[in-house]
Amino acid sequence: MTVTVPANAKINLYLDVIGRRENGFHEIESVMQTLSLADTLSATRSGEDITLDTSGVLPTDDTNLVVRAAKAYFAAAGERFGVHLRLQKIIPMAAGMGGGSADAAATLKALNMLNNDRFSPDQLAAIGATVGADVPFLVFGGTALCRGIGEVITPLTNRVAASVVVAVDGEGVSTPWAFSALDKCYNGFVDFKSERTATPLIKALEEGDVSSTVKALFNRFEAVVEPQRPAISDLKRELYRYGAAAVQMSGSGPAVFGIFDDEAAAQRATNYLKNCGVRAYHCKML
Repeated sequence: MTVTVPANAKINLYLDVIGRRENGFHEIESVMQTLSLADTLSATRSGEDITLDTSGVLPTDDTNLVVRAAKAYFAAAGERFGVHLRLQKIIPMAAGMGGGSADAAATLKALNMLNNDRFSPDQLAAIGATVGADVPFLVFGGTALCRGIGEVITPLTNRVAASVVVAVDGEGVSTPWAFSALDKCYNGFVDFKSERTATPLIKALEEGDVSSTVKALFNRFEAVVEPQRPAISDLKRELYRYGAAAVQMSGSGPAVFGIFDDEAAAQRATNYLKNCGVRAYHCKML
């Protein structure tokens, strides 16, 4: 028996770092959104071990979150079965789009399907939290407010109808480096109090108000990452030139997304960027 599960990418419509725990992990407040852009994860009960095939040049050992997620699932179940996993990659890596975490979430869902839905979605999310901070959200998908280190999830209503163009140019950004850069800017977030709140964005999404939504977008990482990656500014400029209502970096970058209320303009922007050698994707919010 083989099951196939999409591993949907995410963007951060809002991303603030609001503190730092004693163990070094950072507290965030983020509105995350899954996209139609997705990797594909297939799982087949086979043999006695966990095996993985991937497209492209990707590791197939414990450094791959797919393998780590599979091991976490079996550890939680207290039993295991042999499984062959196949990952078809589309989401750009190290781009701030949660690709590896999406793959891990899809792995948990696929194994659960092969195991007669032993765990509830909440339980799968709890298992996912041991693998990576974004995995719990990506188990559920949709739109959600994520707090803590990303594991405290509140589903949100999103009535905004818009196209999204995601573009990535240049090498990936190290998330630990980006957090370290923020620590230097904000004195390790000692006694830090954010001047921002996600409330206006949450309200705008619920009301389907595109104008208010684009005004409420925010990503604290932009201030430290964008000066180091001129390609981010270049992509923003081109997306605006093609009619984006708003443009923002996702996660710790370097992926940039533009929100378009004109689908034809979004496709034109995507085609132009692809012709320039940029990885560009015309997506929908799920």
